Amino acid sequence: MQPFVANLKNELFKLSRRKKYIVFLILGALVCVGSALRVLAADLILDEALPRELLVGGLTGENLLFLLLLFLPLMALMGCCDLFAGEQADHTLRFSLMRPVGKGKLFFSKAAAVFLLCLFDLVVLLAVSAAAQLIMGGGSQGIARSVASGLLDLVPLAVLILFFCLVNQLVKGSGLAVLACLAAYVALVVVGTYVPAAGGLLFTGYLRWHNLWVGVTLPFKAMLTRIGILAGYGLVFGSCGYLLFDRKEA
Repeated sequence: MQPFVANLKNELFKLSRRKKYIVFLILGALVCVGSALRVLAADLILDEALPRELLVGGLTGENLLFLLLLFLPLMALMGCCDLFAGEQADHTLRFSLMRPVGKGKLFFSKAAAVFLLCLFDLVVLLAVSAAAQLIMGGGSQGIARSVASGLLDLVPLAVLILFFCLVNQLVKGSGLAVLACLAAYVALVVVGTYVPAAGGLLFTGYLRWHNLWVGVTLPFKAMLTRIGILAGYGLVFGSCGYLLFDRKEA
């Protein structure tokens, strides 16, 4: 366990040294605040016909959709490509492979580092959204629900990260890896959206995992089936990604 934790810290340090993640986090925060300002602008146009609390209340829930379907997948994609295809392209991956750490621990510590990056971004942007909602007079309506929903949605996000890790083992070159991951993600989301029969079978259809748990819940058997589908995807992506990574030589 100690080698895994040590390598996890090393991978997190690599990500923290890349300023683009800070830039994207700031841009994400601006988008979250901008959504509140947009609502307030509409309030001024309507000459304050509606109560401020009604307009701005639930802002964190509105921003959650942006976080789950766009921002966090983008962070996961970039993180995986930087730690796998990016390191392979600039020949720094060999130094990691030469360390006294098993390839399994190395592979999953990289995936865990990307997951923690997404968790950090989620917490920060939910905090920004909640602060904007409170400051602009929206009250605390929906904040606790949005936080709980975001934490639940980390489960399918972990599966998506393992999928991106797998794709990175199939292509060479950081640019090609980004394009491949992006194309695959967009294709899966589009198919799941416009082909209802496939939506329940694709793991991207569960990115809003909280819909199954918060509010009107499904029967236990239906929930168990969906948990099994998501767990199966995670096992397949993780196992196949590790097997391909294990073939790499220092």
